[in-house]
Amino acid sequence: MSEHENPYPGENNTGHFWDDDNDIRELDNRPPRWYMWALYLGIIAIPIYSFYYPTIPWFGEHTKGSAGWTQIVEYKEGVEQLKQYREIKFSDTEKAITESSLEDIVRDDELRNYAIKTAKVLFGDNCAACHGAGGQGNDGFPVLADDDWLYGGTLAQISTSITNGRKGNMPARMMGISDADADTLATFLIETGKGATGKPNPASKPLYMTKGCIGCHGPTMKGNVFMGSANLSDGIYRFKTSDQKSSIIRTILHGVNQGHDPLTQDAVMPSFGTSTVIDKTQIKKLAVYVHQLGGGVAVKPKPVALPKAEIPKIETTASAKVSTRGGKEIYTKCQGCHNVGIGGAPKYGDKIAWQSRIKRGMDDVLSVAKAGKGMMPPKGTCMDCSDTELRLVIQYMMDSAK
Repeated sequence: MSEHENPYPGENNTGHFWDDDNDIRELDNRPPRWYMWALYLGIIAIPIYSFYYPTIPWFGEHTKGSAGWTQIVEYKEGVEQLKQYREIKFSDTEKAITESSLEDIVRDDELRNYAIKTAKVLFGDNCAACHGAGGQGNDGFPVLADDDWLYGGTLAQISTSITNGRKGNMPARMMGISDADADTLATFLIETGKGATGKPNPASKPLYMTKGCIGCHGPTMKGNVFMGSANLSDGIYRFKTSDQKSSIIRTILHGVNQGHDPLTQDAVMPSFGTSTVIDKTQIKKLAVYVHQLGGGVAVKPKPVALPKAEIPKIETTASAKVSTRGGKEIYTKCQGCHNVGIGGAPKYGDKIAWQSRIKRGMDDVLSVAKAGKGMMPPKGTCMDCSDTELRLVIQYMMDSAK
C-alpha cells in the first residue's frame, strides 16, 4: 500500500492503494441497489422456506414443514413416474413376454434382447449374491455360464428351478462306507474327472458300484438331472474348494442337506415362484437370461407349418402300431436304486420288501411310482414312460419277488 497522501480526497475511497501509480484503490461506496434488494428478499425468503419445507431442528427433531415434502416422498414419486412411463412405452413388449412361450421369446430377437436387458437388474438383486454377477458361481454355488447342469439346462428346466427352488439330497456314509473307503473313492473320482490325463485306479471302481453311488449318479457317473445328482466324470464340482479331495470326502461322509449332521454340505435354492419378490413374467425373463449366459441347451427353430396338402396322414385305425417297451428293458433305468435298495427302494427279488406292495395292488403302487416318494423322483426318472410301461416294469419287479 502506498504511504503518501491520498491523491483523491473527494472520491470516497478508503485511502488504500495497491500499486505505485495509485491506479488500484479501494472505494467505500454502497453496494448496488439490485444487490441490496436481493439481500432483503433472501432474508424474507428464509422464514417462508422454513415454514414450507422441513428445516430447523427443535430439540432433536426438525420441523416437518407445511408442504409435507421429504426426499423419500420425492424419490418414490419419481420411481412411480418412471414405472408409469415404462408401462406405457413397453406395454406391448411386456404383454408379448407374458403371453409367449420361453422358446418363442428366445427365437424372437426383439423379445429376447428385451428380456435379457430387463433381467440384468433382477439377476443382480436376486441371484448374483450366490451365483456371481456374471453367473460365474461362487464357492458352494453352481456356475450358470457353463453347460454343466444339476437339474438340466433347457428353458423349461431352468424356469422350474427358479419357480420351485431346489434342495439337494445325498445320504451320509452310503451303505456304511468307512473313512478309508471314502478317501479311496474320493481319489478315484478326482482322477476320473481329469479325463484323459487322469489315472483312476480300476481297483477302486467296485467301491463306486457297491456303495450306492451308481443309484443316483449312474453306471457311467454322468449324474441324473431328474434327481439333481452331479456328473462325477467331468471334474466340475458343486462344492469347489482349494482342497478338493477333502471337500469330496466331506460330501461322501456327511452327505448333502442332512440336518442331523453339522458337517453336511448345504445346497438349497429358494423358491421364487411362491414368494412375492418377483412375478411370473419376471421369472420368464430370468429363465431366458440364465439360459443365454452361455450354457443353456439350444432352442430348436420353430417348425415350419406344412401346407394342408403336404400334411402326412396319421393312421388312426385299430391296426396302427403302438411301440411299448417291456418291463425288463425299462428296468435298466431303475436298477441303480432297486438293485441295492438305495433310500429304502425295494430291492429287486426281495420277497419281504415287495410282499406288502403286492398286497396293495398295482394301481396303488403305480400312483406312488408316478408321484415319486422319498428319494425316488416322479416316474423314477423315466419321464417318457407311459402308464402301460410303468405297469410293465412294476410287474417285472413284482414277479422277481414271487
